[in-house]
Amino acid sequence: MRTFIFAAALMGLALPAAADDAALLIGVSRYDDLGRVSSGSDLLRADDALEDAGYDVRTSQDGSGRDMARVLGRFAADAQDAARLVVGLSGQFVTDGERSWYLAADARRPTLFNMGDAAILLDSVMAVLANAPGQAVLVLGLDESDDDAFDDYLREGLAELVVPQGVTVIIGGTNYVDDVLVDAVAIPGADVIDYVASTRRLRVVGYQPARLILQADGDVPVNRPATPRVDVDVSLPFWRDAEEADNEDAYRDFILRFPQSPFAADARSRLDAIENDPVRLDQRAEEQLNLTRNQRRGIQRNLTLLEFNTRGVDGIFGPGSRGAIRNWQQSNGFTQTSFLTREQINRIDAQASRRQAEVEAEEDRVRQETLRLDRAYWEETGARGGAAGYRAYLERYPEGNFAQEARSKLDELNNRQRNQQNQQRNQQNNDALRTEQALQINPILARLIESRLAQLGFDPGNVDGRFNRDTRRAISRYQSNRNLPSTGYISEPTLARLLADTFR
Repeated sequence: MRTFIFAAALMGLALPAAADDAALLIGVSRYDDLGRVSSGSDLLRADDALEDAGYDVRTSQDGSGRDMARVLGRFAADAQDAARLVVGLSGQFVTDGERSWYLAADARRPTLFNMGDAAILLDSVMAVLANAPGQAVLVLGLDESDDDAFDDYLREGLAELVVPQGVTVIIGGTNYVDDVLVDAVAIPGADVIDYVASTRRLRVVGYQPARLILQADGDVPVNRPATPRVDVDVSLPFWRDAEEADNEDAYRDFILRFPQSPFAADARSRLDAIENDPVRLDQRAEEQLNLTRNQRRGIQRNLTLLEFNTRGVDGIFGPGSRGAIRNWQQSNGFTQTSFLTREQINRIDAQASRRQAEVEAEEDRVRQETLRLDRAYWEETGARGGAAGYRAYLERYPEGNFAQEARSKLDELNNRQRNQQNQQRNQQNNDALRTEQALQINPILARLIESRLAQLGFDPGNVDGRFNRDTRRAISRYQSNRNLPSTGYISEPTLARLLADTFR
């Protein structure tokens, strides 16, 4: 794996160094598979300032894994005898929560077991810097526009770094880290710690003495010849390309490549306008908040509660969320940038809390009113008793507060009515049986009755003089057909009609 090659190179497997002070600047703004990193190469603008300060500077811009391995190996050799060491890495970083890697331009989308040959383990870089304790600085420029997860184990960004003793690590956005190199590290008498403390966009971890001055006041900058003015004909095509692209990367690249061009001042002016654009400033302010996905979900829920439709609560600020933020900003008198500041997030949260309280109060009022109407209707229907009252209540309030009581009472009434009907039916059957027994029907008459029922088509079963279930059903059907009381038992009217009935 090339990662091993990087580590080996960084641990000094190279030729002896010749420089007293060594610096390494690597910037990546264009990744083959991971897209662009805004200002990823700005760090390289510190090249001249560090050389003037006496550093032997090695650089790599948008380099592949092989390019980085080569320049890292050379820097590791330089570091063996260097009194001061400075490393700047700017671009895309990835972490598994414990370790952190810096990705080369040809890095594929990484996974935990497939970091490929284009990843530098930051522990190895810091191990090299430990060769100059107290005079070693690592500057890391992060792409703060995203905080995505590559898989279940890797995400963009840095873990909590375990920094060797005597190594100072400065961390900030890709478009700010070059300033600390130019305005603090390379300036005689400049206090690096004080500079970082006064710049809210940078933070420092690791070795943090009360003062850290890499260039003593007596250090004399190397006199470098002025950069010759670039002929207009040379820079003009590149200027036209920058104007066509009209973005900060294009203007930065032009200034870096043609600092003495007649168009350089215009490029700087346009770059300043872009960088100070309210939308961009708010975007940077939001990026620096490092909102987690759960925090973004909370903002989306609050906006939705305030009736600003984010088209989903997924923790991703896509077009729907940005549109909702913009509409909220318009309604609340803020510049419509679609990016949130801390103040705006707090205000959204306060408004949502108030709205939630209003909704809960309204829901409670509706519940109380519904309960009042429910109770009033119950008092006029079910509370008075009777099946009609219970049914009327259940028809209006099938899930009401008294629905269970109404159903229970109605079931009691129905059971009582069924029991009464069964008792009445049993009494009628007993009376009919006694009436039949009083006729003293003998087996001969019984067979005659069965025969007549069979002849008339009422199917009494076997004609055997025994009145079984089939016989009782046939008698009941006959009685019902002749408009006689349908009891299933023989009575005088039934017997007389049956014996006198003619075939049809």
